[in-house]
Amino acid sequence: MRGILEEAGIDNATREAEWLLEAATSKQTSEMIAASDQEISEMTAHRALKLASRRAAGEPLQYLTGVAGFRYLQLKVGPGVFIPRPETELVAARAMSRLPDGGSLADIGTGSGAIALAVATERPHARVWATERSPIAMEWARRNRDELDAAVTLIRGNLFEGLPAELEGALDVVVSNPPYVADADAHLLGEDVRDHEPHEALFAGLEGLLLVEVIASEARRWLRDGGWLVMEIGYDQANKVADLLARLDYSDVDVSQDLAHKDRIVEARWPG
Repeated sequence: MRGILEEAGIDNATREAEWLLEAATSKQTSEMIAASDQEISEMTAHRALKLASRRAAGEPLQYLTGVAGFRYLQLKVGPGVFIPRPETELVAARAMSRLPDGGSLADIGTGSGAIALAVATERPHARVWATERSPIAMEWARRNRDELDAAVTLIRGNLFEGLPAELEGALDVVVSNPPYVADADAHLLGEDVRDHEPHEALFAGLEGLLLVEVIASEARRWLRDGGWLVMEIGYDQANKVADLLARLDYSDVDVSQDLAHKDRIVEARWPG
């Protein structure tokens, strides 16, 4: 298995081979080492090699193992849903830092449910809503919510569509990891991302700001006075987004960096 991955240029071939073997056997590596005297069945070996071949052909590792780690959670993921990234863990952390005890938060375009579920499990007194327009992604979010028994109200709708009317002017935090890749930058993405993950979760117009602008504009209707908008953005979009938020009368605009020291998270208070 490792040889197949190394030949395909997979950077962390040894560890990925272990993860794929775990997925094929439904056992942890430590369990397999403890039972090293037991041969892997021919069927299991075939399944593991098939997973390795699919990974070598460019399928995302998380789709093949069926799970993606996010903060303290193991989320179920698969084709049709955006895979949560480490950068977005910082977005969730910033959203929680802006959320008062027992406060209310809406995660706009929740995908697998990552941000909303992190908030609900780490801040159990919070009231959390999450919207998602993709029926496939919504099924993954629902599955994760149910397996975690998390108090998140999931709403099938585009952006703010479907949120209860009583939340207008009442939310403490609106958070989102919207698509923000410019259409012309598709070639900059890895093949595993570009060819397999849902494009509606990746691309957002000529500058990648189409959904960022819509969310920032519409969030004003839903935030309480003094409420916070928290969004993930592209590494080169900070100045444009900060200017946009100022034009929309937000105040206290702040940009923070991801683990690679790239501008990645923007926060702003409503109203200005």
